[in-house]
Amino acid sequence: MNRKSSKFLTGKTIYNVVIAVSAQITLTFTGVTSHALAASPVQVTNFGSNPGNLSMFKYIPSNLKNPAPLVVVLHGCLQESPTFAEKAGWMQIADKFGVALAIPGQKPENMHLKCFNWFLPGDTKRDRGEALSIKQMVDKMKADHSIDDKRIYVTGLSAGGAMTAVMLATYPDVFAAGGIIAGLPYGCADNASEASPCMNTAHPSLFPAIGLPTSIFPSSPSSKFPGSSTMNVSLSPSLCLFFPLPSCPKPGTDATFTPTEWGNRVRQASTHSGSFPRVSIWHGSADTTVSPINASELVEQWTNVHGLSNKPSERKMIKGFPHDVFKDASGNVMVESILIPGMSHGDPIDPGTAPDQCGTPDAFVLDVNICSSFFIANFWGLSP
Repeated sequence: MNRKSSKFLTGKTIYNVVIAVSAQITLTFTGVTSHALAASPVQVTNFGSNPGNLSMFKYIPSNLKNPAPLVVVLHGCLQESPTFAEKAGWMQIADKFGVALAIPGQKPENMHLKCFNWFLPGDTKRDRGEALSIKQMVDKMKADHSIDDKRIYVTGLSAGGAMTAVMLATYPDVFAAGGIIAGLPYGCADNASEASPCMNTAHPSLFPAIGLPTSIFPSSPSSKFPGSSTMNVSLSPSLCLFFPLPSCPKPGTDATFTPTEWGNRVRQASTHSGSFPRVSIWHGSADTTVSPINASELVEQWTNVHGLSNKPSERKMIKGFPHDVFKDASGNVMVESILIPGMSHGDPIDPGTAPDQCGTPDAFVLDVNICSSFFIANFWGLSP
């Protein structure tokens, strides 16, 4: 039996269905040619005990700095790890700025939609499961290359974005900063059944659920649910607009966790007593897979961790898109949030040859005239 076979429970199936349906809606391909890369990704084995059973690739540009910054790039569900790193523009960024990439990959035997398990405690605690596997990849890169200890970063999309929050929370002593794209706050879900409600509402059990027959879920036969022919599926928040059930939040109230509650989840994830990573948060306003409320809750979580107000210090525009910044007393931007109006679930890119352009359209990699990878790298201070 695979080490994670026991994870395929009712809640896991719910999560799979949500992602699979989204894939059918969002999956698009184009004929745009990829940027010509200066190197090729290489698979790495024997990078540690690998308790999360993940795969690892690396991308080392020919102009690697000495010492070099390192970026860990985490793909979303249904994506291949090196392909996502290329399409999202990170290999272009690596070539341009002399940055090393570590590229973790989920295996289908762990999660058949290849999502990182951001909602399972066995994979989201320090020195456990997938979180430890990713940390071991960082250690492997440091052992094999001249990596700048103070310039190690992590970024990801969707489940990879949620896993980015995991890594920032559990290893704040390792990462200087992160970039979370269409992700979720750390600690929202503690099991697979809570994943879908968190994606919808940024809360593990905020909205009512309805029992559906297990027979309607492909690849999830009723034999997986002994003694029951139904499974509970979290309903959309829009239900409460039309049917104000007792469990629905009252209009005008914040029914999610408070900023302090969010911040405590990060503070309790390690014994770290130093400074915490800076965070760049990106989300599409029309995302129906991971609700944009998660971006607001991420802002609340990380501004609280940094001891800041969750009201922006400054609101400006970046390439025509709303850009909120949250500064400390010295004027340093510790958290930023960029909302892309009208964008669905995906990683924003802007193909082209201009200095601030990067990326190639692909499934869940969306051409919306701004490349998040470049601006995240710029936020981290990687650009010259």
